[in-house]
Amino acid sequence: MKFAVLGPRSAGKTTLLACMAKEFENELPGTIIPADSGTFASLNQAYKSLKKEADNPDRREFEREQTIGGTSMLREFLFHVVGHGAYLPVKFYDFPGGWIIPGNSNNQTVIDILKASAVIIVAINTPYLMEFDGKYIDEGCARDEIEWVIKRALEGDANERLILFVPIKCERYLETPDDRYRLHKAIKDAFENTRKLVTNPSYRGRVAMALLPVQTVGNAKFKRFNFAADGRIEREVYRKDPNTKFSPKNVDQPMRYIMSFLLEQFAQNKKNGSWYDKFLSFIFREGDLKEVAEYIRRGIKSDNDLEAGIEIFCGRELIGLPTHK
Repeated sequence: MKFAVLGPRSAGKTTLLACMAKEFENELPGTIIPADSGTFASLNQAYKSLKKEADNPDRREFEREQTIGGTSMLREFLFHVVGHGAYLPVKFYDFPGGWIIPGNSNNQTVIDILKASAVIIVAINTPYLMEFDGKYIDEGCARDEIEWVIKRALEGDANERLILFVPIKCERYLETPDDRYRLHKAIKDAFENTRKLVTNPSYRGRVAMALLPVQTVGNAKFKRFNFAADGRIEREVYRKDPNTKFSPKNVDQPMRYIMSFLLEQFAQNKKNGSWYDKFLSFIFREGDLKEVAEYIRRGIKSDNDLEAGIEIFCGRELIGLPTHK
């Protein structure tokens, strides 16, 4: 299964995958594992670098760009979801931020991969969205470019899709109910046109969208931007809580939503002859992957968990979550 991770450079895409892999290793060992040496080495190094900096007692601040470098080429992260005598290869595609810009020579590559992806994760660099009344949103979130490539990927397609909006580096913006309200409103306003796609009759009932904030550090909150001489943002500076250790939160939720979505499509047994449905029927054979997928799914949080800051925009039935009464 192919999943695409969209976002500009330094949005935190690699950090998200690294923390997710470690969380499953710690909490559900042997269920989701990096499946090749490149994936393991890259994500393991990213996780260790982030943890080391977050736990460094000699520094009350750290700059995120110095911890994990941005993506400079197309990267593929391969995981195996391991069941009884079977496994599901899951490949996450991470693109350089410039590739999603229309006119870039690699833009069509992004669109082609999105067309073949069951899930699209939109990684949101939260401080760019929230600070200075969103003045730097285009520099740090690439919302228009993301909207455009998603539209291109969905046109003419009949398969179900899950689109996850994942704010990263959002510790500062989840502290109180008012903070969470402002974060939700800012994301809904910024990506309004993307969310409106589901009002199109061609996509209605086939696209699920959810907002899943993740805290990839836990003990550090955004403090300020450092600016270059020409006015561009050069660094993001975070202030650490000296009384709290590195403690990522909810980094497992995107993968749990993914597995719940795939399980629900299997349970509905939609037989329209597409590669998508045939593949789902093949991978979730009884006794192979269905049981472990349900095991992963049990820890899912929904928008009933107010502190998690989760909101499901549409498609609860596609994700397999009960509808609100």
